[in-house]
Amino acid sequence: MKFLSLIFMVLLITACSEQESNNSNNNDKFIGFWVEGGPDFKYTATYANVVEISKQGDNYFINENYVYGNDQTIAMRKVTKPQDNFDGLAYPSERNFGLENRVTFHGDNYSKIGIFNTVFFRISKEEAEQIKRDVKECEEIEKNRFFIPKAQQAEYKKRANELAYCRIFW
Repeated sequence: MKFLSLIFMVLLITACSEQESNNSNNNDKFIGFWVEGGPDFKYTATYANVVEISKQGDNYFINENYVYGNDQTIAMRKVTKPQDNFDGLAYPSERNFGLENRVTFHGDNYSKIGIFNTVFFRISKEEAEQIKRDVKECEEIEKNRFFIPKAQQAEYKKRANELAYCRIFW
């Protein structure tokens, strides 16, 4: 009987540690850059909502304002099903009156996450940097659009239409 209970105890400990390991691997899949909407969203949206999720040691961080230059990162906490009925990450949000934004995966391929009620799609760091450059160039065009000579306005309009997340009304 002691031998049987010892085997049962070893199996129980192994199963628990494996589940914790799988949770850790799932949480690591959050790391990276994410953009609101889908692949075609950049041609219809006027706001480039790109977030970066990073990890330092065992701590996760999110930078919600990656594109617009606010380098403030917000600490996140891991949440598991027994605590709050969902697996993922959470962080306090000033925009949601102090409620926590919950970050969860949508689907099985880890390419979509949900933050509060918004869906974000995984993008590469290069794509995130390109969006950042496009937004900066668009802001420059918009800031100077009234000073562009009429002869060059068509060229600037064309360029603005080529840039992601650039909606300038001439």
